[in-house]
Amino acid sequence: MWKEPPAILTGIPFLGPIAGMIREKSRFYIRLRDTYKLSIYTLRLPFIRMHVVNATEPVPTLQKQWRTVSFDAFAADSGFIFGMSKKANELMHHDMTSDNGFMLSALKYILPSVSPGPDLDDINRRAIQILANETDKVRARGSMRAGLQKWTRDIMVLCTSDAVWGPQNTYRDPVVAEAWKTFEAGFFTLAMFPRAPFLFPKLIRAREVVAAALIVYFHRGGHKAASALVRMRFEHHHDMHGFSVEDVARGELGNTVALLANSTTVLADVRGEVSALVSTKTEGGRQVDVVDLVKVTEACPILASPFPETLRCRALNPRSRLLLHDKGSMLMIPAPQRRRPNRVGFRAFGRGHVLCPGRHFASTELMALAALMVLQFDVVPVANGGKWATPTLHNSPVQAGFPVIDDDIDVDIRPRDPSAEWRVEFSGSKKAMNIVSEDISGMVE
Repeated sequence: MWKEPPAILTGIPFLGPIAGMIREKSRFYIRLRDTYKLSIYTLRLPFIRMHVVNATEPVPTLQKQWRTVSFDAFAADSGFIFGMSKKANELMHHDMTSDNGFMLSALKYILPSVSPGPDLDDINRRAIQILANETDKVRARGSMRAGLQKWTRDIMVLCTSDAVWGPQNTYRDPVVAEAWKTFEAGFFTLAMFPRAPFLFPKLIRAREVVAAALIVYFHRGGHKAASALVRMRFEHHHDMHGFSVEDVARGELGNTVALLANSTTVLADVRGEVSALVSTKTEGGRQVDVVDLVKVTEACPILASPFPETLRCRALNPRSRLLLHDKGSMLMIPAPQRRRPNRVGFRAFGRGHVLCPGRHFASTELMALAALMVLQFDVVPVANGGKWATPTLHNSPVQAGFPVIDDDIDVDIRPRDPSAEWRVEFSGSKKAMNIVSEDISGMVE
């Protein structure tokens, strides 16, 4: 029989936890974990009770109960957050425990578009071409001073959104991009109160700017020239389940949420292995350095190894589920404390039934950008005598899957060889990076 875990912060009913979330952001759950030292506890919030799991031991059991400890039910509630119609919300909430329901069938339908193969190669190829174009612009300038966080965020948003949404990508519009940034920052707040959006007018205004642009995008047929991921989502939602174009467009807000998460010795080693992939060819009397970035994910273990380790040590990734057997209850699993490698504790891309289907695309993008920067540039901090310092993370948003630094880091980005001419390729691969244990075993729990 279900017994509610012990409740904490009950001195001021409801308001105590909310005040802590607003004031402490992502540090809130860490403080509660370290203060109360409970493996699981309850926070009583307006309209809902949140059960927070701190220990790794219950995680495998919870994963096996995915039909009742449900991410899909939580995702279905996003329809209210995105302003979808009553019909769409009813369809999303219907039959959430069988494979024939909207939520479970949606993932299965779109999964081939982001699994190793030609569709994923197409997305990767588009993204890498944009990365190459953007790094070419920096080399053409000779050098550039920029905030590292803003520059990398801008370039990753551009290459991801262009690769996914195609030539009519709405996020190229700076007004839409800025509105999205506002909405994204408050997404978790809306998720806590999905049926009370009137409490957050600023977030709703920002949402409507993005939604209006996406509605125009679909009405103009922008999805027809987009990636297979967008086309298959449209087929599933509109053609198979009868969503209106407006509801499909608002649903893309949720997909945007999902898409848009040093030492000198190591640097020398990384440059050595990446440089080994470069070939020099003569084209029209000019020497051109050519690199096929598909090889980066297959033949660069030193470059690849810090990636999962950084995710393991730094990722916050609060995972939310609704308990279908206990209406009005949510389960939250913040990243547990990890003192050593732990395959259960590593959940940067989720686990089991809710393993992130876009992990291969995201990993290839990040590895490609890292490889291009290592090959072509020196990146030097402006402050602190040119030495790297660990940034503070006190104001990182509570919904952040990865910590957001408090202050940007100004850097000088300098071409290593301004006269070099580069051609970046992506030949395609049926192999994927072994990011999580499911990639190695080929199994999803």
